[in-house]
Amino acid sequence: MNRLLTKMDIPSQSDKINRLKEIITGDILEVGDDFNEFSNLHDAGLDSMATMQLLIKIEQTFGVQISAIKLTKENLSTIDNLARLI
Repeated sequence: MNRLLTKMDIPSQSDKINRLKEIITGDILEVGDDFNEFSNLHDAGLDSMATMQLLIKIEQTFGVQISAIKLTKENLSTIDNLARLI
């Protein structure tokens, strides 16, 4: 049975940023204490393999797939940019 999403089901931008930061710092990249939502993910070591891991985690966590056309270097450059895609 399908159900419609309500406003309560949609995480806020802040919630998405916090969850993405947890995923990235806990499972994907080793980063310093100064890492934040505006830190450059590519400079922090996000490569093609890490990107694939991240996209799988996003799908599992948020239940969404990001279309291939939106997987640009700019959109994947920071947690803040990435959260806007979700």
